[in-house]
Amino acid sequence: MYLLLEQHNHCRFSNPLAMMQHAFKAIRLLYAFLFIFLATGCNDQPADTVTDIDGNVYPVVRIGNQVWMAQNLRVTRYRNGVPILLTSGNSEWSNAQTGAFCCYNNDTAYTGNYGLLYNWYAINDKRTIAPEGWHIPDADEIAILVNTLRGDTSAGGFMKTPGTHDWLFPNTGATNASGFAALPGGYRDGNDGRFHTFSSNGYWWHTTGSYELYCWSNRFYNYFAEVKRDPQYFTFGFSVRCIKDN
Repeated sequence: MYLLLEQHNHCRFSNPLAMMQHAFKAIRLLYAFLFIFLATGCNDQPADTVTDIDGNVYPVVRIGNQVWMAQNLRVTRYRNGVPILLTSGNSEWSNAQTGAFCCYNNDTAYTGNYGLLYNWYAINDKRTIAPEGWHIPDADEIAILVNTLRGDTSAGGFMKTPGTHDWLFPNTGATNASGFAALPGGYRDGNDGRFHTFSSNGYWWHTTGSYELYCWSNRFYNYFAEVKRDPQYFTFGFSVRCIKDN
């Protein structure tokens, strides 16, 4: 659970209206944080971290009755130790028919903070890219997450990291009150293999599609890539957050 506390020292307002507007804003933020705190709960906290087969260690966060990774996945092997195919070339990426991963812009400097991008074949592989005891979330689990965070009109703001260090301006509504710590890792196009929207958008896989967050909105979106509707998305590259098994 992460709380953002804004402290103003020696602050003076020139008129009562400004003071009232500031007070109402503070009350709204306090209400939002209190709602998330009560929703996520303070008992039965999960272990602080989870480790994948490559030895990468991820912080975790409880949101309601779910436990999520608080960073994007960056594993390079399936759970049984078999390597996932690292695919850099644009044509190789767009023509892939097996599990593949890459770094954004094929630059490993992005991996530590933003994780890796995976195509849907890697998501759907029965050998699984999730650590032991974890899995790729399905659409129902995404719906539970959104409901816990007060619905799709506000969930995005509770999930995004605040400020404009990682996200482009204006990063609307971002508080990270949930602790999900979403970052704008962009995506890789499955048609031409090019990279897009780093710093402005984040895209994550669930088992049958994607969910998205944008710098210009505090909403939660989940309609960009629906693999059952359109197989072209099999070769798109998105980030991954795993959820703990019940």
